[in-house]
Amino acid sequence: MTATAETGRRRLRSDATTSLPVYHQLYTILRQQIKDRVFATDRPLPPEMQLASTYDVSRVTVRRALELLEREGLIMRRQGVGTFAAPEGEDETAGGGRVSGLVENLITLGLETTARLLAFDADAPTPGVVASALNLPADARTIRIERLRLYKGKPLSLTQVYLPQHLRTHISEAMLDDRPVMRILEVGGIRAQRAEQTMSAVPADDDAASKLNVNIGAPMIRLRRTVFDEHGLPFEHQQGLYNPDQYEYHMLLTRDNSSARPQWRHIG
Repeated sequence: MTATAETGRRRLRSDATTSLPVYHQLYTILRQQIKDRVFATDRPLPPEMQLASTYDVSRVTVRRALELLEREGLIMRRQGVGTFAAPEGEDETAGGGRVSGLVENLITLGLETTARLLAFDADAPTPGVVASALNLPADARTIRIERLRLYKGKPLSLTQVYLPQHLRTHISEAMLDDRPVMRILEVGGIRAQRAEQTMSAVPADDDAASKLNVNIGAPMIRLRRTVFDEHGLPFEHQQGLYNPDQYEYHMLLTRDNSSARPQWRHIG
C-alpha cells in the first residue's frame, strides 16, 4: 500500500503568475511534504502516474521533480519496489532537525552554536528603519555588527545588530565571541527591560543566499527586534534572517477569558 499525496486533482501553474517551471513547483510541494513527514519512510511514495494525475502534469515533469529530490538526498529509489522518503538522520529526529524558539534563549540554555563575525563597523551609516527604531536622527552613525551563526556546522541565521554610538565603551570587535550581543552588553552593565519584535517572511537576496547557502529567492524567516532599557529608551535593533529548514519559531499561548472578547496571550 502506498502513502497518498494530498487528495483531489490539483493544477500547477505555467503562466505569468509564476516564474517557476512546473517541475520545480512540484519539487517544492513534494519536498515540503517530505520535510513535514507526510510520507512514511517504510512505504513507497505515490507512483509517477498517480502524481502526474494528482497534479495534472506529465510523467516527464514528475521525473524531473523526483530527480531533484534524489539529488538532495530526500528520496531513495529501490528497483522493483518504489521510491521512498529517505530516513532522517539522528540529529533530525526531534522537530525535523530544526532549532525552535528564541535563539538567544536557547544559547543561554546550552544550545551549542558558533558565531562567525562578518563585519564590525563602529561608525556605520544608519538605515532609515533602524534610525526610526532607535529614535536617532536620519544622519546618525551607529555601531553595526553582522554575524553568521552556525548550528552543527550549517548556517542557521544571518544577523545584523545596530547600537547607538554611546555604547562604544561597552562593545568592541575584540569582545565578540559566540555569545549573543545582548549577553555581552549585560555583562558590561547594560540591562534590557522589554523588546518589540516582528516576524515576517521574505525572499533571500543574493547576499543572504550566498551567506546562508540557499537559493536566491528562497523563503526566509525575518525577525526584527528593538530592545529597550529600564527607562524605556531603545538601545539595540537587530534584524535576523533564519533558514526555515533549520529554524522554526515556537511560542506558548494562553487563553484570556477575563473579558467579553477572549484573546490568546503570548506567554513564552
